[in-house]
Amino acid sequence: MTHKEAMQFISDYYYNDNPTEEDKFLFVEAQHFLINTQHDPRDMHNLAFFYLEERKFDLEYKYLEMSAEYGYYPAYEELGYIWYYGQTGTVDYGKAFMYLSMGAECDDDIVRIFCEFKLADMYRYGYFVDKDEAKYRRTIESLYDKMTTPSKIHSVFSSEYMYSPEITMRLAAIRAEDGRNDEARFLLKEAKEHLAELIRGNTNWWGNIEIMDEIVSLMHEVSTDDTRIDIYDLFWLSKKVCKLVFIYQNRRFIVNVVADEEGLSIGFENRWYRTARDFFEKAEIDGKKIVFIYDELVDVKVSGNYIDS
Repeated sequence: MTHKEAMQFISDYYYNDNPTEEDKFLFVEAQHFLINTQHDPRDMHNLAFFYLEERKFDLEYKYLEMSAEYGYYPAYEELGYIWYYGQTGTVDYGKAFMYLSMGAECDDDIVRIFCEFKLADMYRYGYFVDKDEAKYRRTIESLYDKMTTPSKIHSVFSSEYMYSPEITMRLAAIRAEDGRNDEARFLLKEAKEHLAELIRGNTNWWGNIEIMDEIVSLMHEVSTDDTRIDIYDLFWLSKKVCKLVFIYQNRRFIVNVVADEEGLSIGFENRWYRTARDFFEKAEIDGKKIVFIYDELVDVKVSGNYIDS
């Protein structure tokens, strides 16, 4: 393999919305070639992210460690998250705090924002540190201000990667706790729109589907308006028997939430899904994933016997 061929395989993979197993194989081989010949920590980091998407956390960890040894700041952030969530099978808040603190002290503003965000969570819940709700709130307020002012950000990453729906969701929760529901609803709408685009760009990105679930649930906690819904409201609707109806390219589609022996299941286009998360990861129309065309689904309505409790 030549350097030019390796770069082409990598480019082909990134511009492919539905890569085959062969595409993935060639991508991995190309990254290995670059790592072995160029020793660039960015390639190690890119390969780690590939394994994150594939849910191969042991390999993700291997290449993040390799990248961190070269002092690549984003690797500190991801290693902190690995230990925070126990992606390799073990939660270690001490190691999470160490790596996140290293990232929070680096010169890259976007890495700092995401590291400070998880450190804020650690202070909120008392993970490895004493609980400090006031510190948590101050940090979330500050981070939201930073990430919504791209002109102040200096990073190796494009400013398009700096927005965090999770930070916005946490600020919305703070506003809701303070009784400022209008502000909370505005922030949640903003977070939902940004996250929908992130999911469209990469359906399998670790955690995004779960975060959308949290955002939608919080939106329905702070809002009494259940008439303006979209397909992602299935996270909320799927908790009870109902039908979600929408139009796509002048055709009518129905998502059925039905009771079965194991609880509730979601039926759509002759396929069944155990959860809304499963639905959003796999459901398709005409070979296109629902999450790719979510904004083309119109006249979304609830039909049937859905009754809010």
